[in-house]
Amino acid sequence: MSGKKTAESLDRDVRLKVYEQFRDHGYPPSAAELAASLRITVDDVLASFARLAEGRVLILGKNGDRVHVAPPFSAVPTPFWVETPRGSWWGNCAWESLGIPALIETDAVIHTTSGATGEDLEVRVIGGRIVPEDVLVHVAVPARRWWDDVQFTCGTLLFFRAQGEIDAWCQSRGIRRGATAPAAAFWHLAKVWFGGRFAPDWRRLTPEEARRSLEDVGLKGPFWEL
Repeated sequence: MSGKKTAESLDRDVRLKVYEQFRDHGYPPSAAELAASLRITVDDVLASFARLAEGRVLILGKNGDRVHVAPPFSAVPTPFWVETPRGSWWGNCAWESLGIPALIETDAVIHTTSGATGEDLEVRVIGGRIVPEDVLVHVAVPARRWWDDVQFTCGTLLFFRAQGEIDAWCQSRGIRRGATAPAAAFWHLAKVWFGGRFAPDWRRLTPEEARRSLEDVGLKGPFWEL
């Protein structure tokens, strides 16, 4: 590692630069850009990427040299386009699309469709409220398995207009029905899971903190066990 930076301080600096560029420009910096701005080597950046991915802070492309996801931001197109007064971004799933206004601390309009395939659906965050109030979020994968295949988890974590749409969607795709909660529950959860990521001293929730956060919004039982 170049210079006198520890792995911990380097990872903090890389993480902050990634999140700040996502916020300010809508996409993450390349490894070469990070190396130049932090005055380190590209190998240092790639090693930091690997550690941050191992810690579930970033999700990388298959070669490990590009940031695809810095939750809740996505560098690749998704069915969730999030517009705010401070900028627009792709969110990774229903939950993380709510995480963007939670992190940016602003109102938002999430442009999506019901079940990512049905009718157009706009989910709004207005003054800390979800509009329409009856929008649902369906989670197909039990909590303890979210990271087994995070792409599938996010790809099936969707907004729906009604319970019947969820039943039809699961049946038509051969996907076992999971758990459903009001979008408002995931909005409150998003503030806990995604808020504060621009702070230098931010850290991921501990398993116990994560468990309590789920219980605090009524997500209890075997499906939600971490």
